[in-house]
Amino acid sequence: MKSFSTKYPIVFGFVLFFVAIFAAAIPAAVIGGGAISVDVAGAIGRILVGLVLIVVFHSCFHWSRSFSALGLALPALGVVAWNVIYHLMSGCGFVSPSLLPNAVLCALAPGIFEEVIFRGILIDRLQRSGEGSRYVLIASALLFGVIHLTNALGMDLPSLLVQALYSTVIGLFLGAIYIRSSDIATVILAHTAIDFSNQIFATQPTSASIPMIVVFVAVLAALLAYSLWLMRGLSQETS
Repeated sequence: MKSFSTKYPIVFGFVLFFVAIFAAAIPAAVIGGGAISVDVAGAIGRILVGLVLIVVFHSCFHWSRSFSALGLALPALGVVAWNVIYHLMSGCGFVSPSLLPNAVLCALAPGIFEEVIFRGILIDRLQRSGEGSRYVLIASALLFGVIHLTNALGMDLPSLLVQALYSTVIGLFLGAIYIRSSDIATVILAHTAIDFSNQIFATQPTSASIPMIVVFVAVLAALLAYSLWLMRGLSQETS
């Protein structure tokens, strides 16, 4: 008999994410204040909750396969390069060296927290539900994109939709790697690298020119094409 998590894996993933968010707010509130910024406290909270989820759902993970899929994740460097070029062309400066540890923490937090939930646990539950690999990949990526719509506060609609699209493509990319390899360590590393390439820049307004938008679309299109190429090998597989 299927459990709730395998009978309704999408609902389970959605609920798990928000429960984990609220759980992460507890340690963040305890350690926040003083010398620790709100962002860093929140990052530590999400890292701690991510580690707890790894222990609770330990059967979802295959640590013996760690970093076996590094070659598949190399296109993440293209996204990293785009982020760096975009910020530099927008006039952003790098954060001071003293803030680099904070940047690492703030990049590692979503790398662990989101990959554990959306690639490790959600994909495992979708597979156990009996769905084929293509459905598993697309469903997990779409939920990953939809979840990022929760960043609506302070964002205009076009920016919000772009972020959701971007997150969906990243979800397809990381999901395809994970389904092919069961290598959670590599997708955590790739996600962290992408976020770190944003965190290393000082917070200030950015703007995109038409040529920069064209390059961004090209980067997304290339990543999507690569993800679809990886999906070809999954098309005939079933869980």
